Amino acid sequence: MKLLEFIPLRRFYVHATCFLLGILLAFSFEPFKVPFLSLIAIGTYFLINNYIFENFKKYYKIFFFNGICFGFGFFLLGMYWVSNSVIELDAKLFYVAPIILIFFPLFLSTFFGVMQLINAFLWSKSNSKLFYFSSIWIIFEFLRSVLFTGLPWNLVGYSWSWSLSYSQSASIFGIYGLGLITVFCSVCIFSYIADIKNKFYLFTAILILALLYLYGSYRVNNNQTIYSENELRIIHTYFNQKDKWTKKSIENTATMGSSNLITVFPETSLGLNPSSPENWLVGYIRRDQNKFYNSINYNGFTYDKKILVPFGEYFPLSSLMNILFSENKFFENELTKGSSDQVFKANILPLICYEVIFPNFVRNSISNNTNLLVNISNDGWFGNFSGPRQHFTHALFRSIELGIPLVRSSNKGFSGLISPIGEILNVTNIGKTTYLDVKIPEKLETTVYREYGNLLAYFLIVLFFIIGYAISFKQNSLNV
Repeated sequence: MKLLEFIPLRRFYVHATCFLLGILLAFSFEPFKVPFLSLIAIGTYFLINNYIFENFKKYYKIFFFNGICFGFGFFLLGMYWVSNSVIELDAKLFYVAPIILIFFPLFLSTFFGVMQLINAFLWSKSNSKLFYFSSIWIIFEFLRSVLFTGLPWNLVGYSWSWSLSYSQSASIFGIYGLGLITVFCSVCIFSYIADIKNKFYLFTAILILALLYLYGSYRVNNNQTIYSENELRIIHTYFNQKDKWTKKSIENTATMGSSNLITVFPETSLGLNPSSPENWLVGYIRRDQNKFYNSINYNGFTYDKKILVPFGEYFPLSSLMNILFSENKFFENELTKGSSDQVFKANILPLICYEVIFPNFVRNSISNNTNLLVNISNDGWFGNFSGPRQHFTHALFRSIELGIPLVRSSNKGFSGLISPIGEILNVTNIGKTTYLDVKIPEKLETTVYREYGNLLAYFLIVLFFIIGYAISFKQNSLNV
């Protein structure tokens, strides 16, 4: 009996379960980091959709809404903190926060909805669905990273942040490749539940997970931190947005600067076009005629932020909107994106806030001389719980991928030093203004990801599609 076919209310229960599984997946990320929960959440979600396929003729609509509900639950818990930015901007706008809380995750959930709709067309009774499902999931993570300005936040590969050993595989496959392997292992394990006779994929998943752990443990144990003679100071501030640019706050921040050490200040911490010593790496707002830039200045070099936060630092289609609202220039104070050919002529790669979450951008920005990643940020918009912790984890994975140490200086959020294998060597208390004097580790000679980027991830996606097609073709041949 098809339990759900004639009872629409029961379909609600299916969608509600997918919603709860999305929330469950979010618990595998910061700040919860429940071990292996991503495997359980994704695998169970896969089984539910397989059940729908086995029991319904018209399953496309159900697949689509399953994806919407799953994505909504995932982003609702995983990115609820975005709504806090409105309250930080102006407490009088508190009524806008619930709107953002609902509609922002709902918008992002469409990626999962469309993803699952495509899966509906490719789903079959053969095991090809294991390969198609895994590949399409990561394809849509790539798409989410580039479409509508891009938001590669909480990619499934970050769910391994609880384990330093498992996280090391990002040095080979990158965060996308690690995500692909995660999804594949998950559906392989749970496909065994659906087909008790199929042990091959279960053993394959267990073997892959074991190899990932062994590789990671070997890499951690054989890459002990070697410190250079270079030392610097990391400034960490704890100011509310309304107090951040007061004369007192700027002066208090500046007094922590060292005359002897390279000093790294948080994003936009010293206001508008400040004067500063050459050994200070300063985050500030740079004004050039009528244009404003989110910038870093260090030793005479200037870097302007190249990836701006939509609606936070610039407004999409602002030119059109200014025409429509010519009498009220709502968008005249937006920031300008830095030039793509601008080069920061130092062995330091500066990354301003949001930029560190884009793996391709960071990798493409390094040079052979880059021996330190510096991420300055202002996480004061997003509270003290999930957002700042997730942001710090994203930065941590850039070190693992590239084998280059990373220094992070933040207002609120977390400031500290991360080793080339992603080990947190120093970190500040989120709740106070302070500084850290640290010695900088040597970078690793290279990593697979540093050399080849996402090529392995692309290769695995193509390979999985080929295997999936081969399995489907063989199954169809047998049925003829």
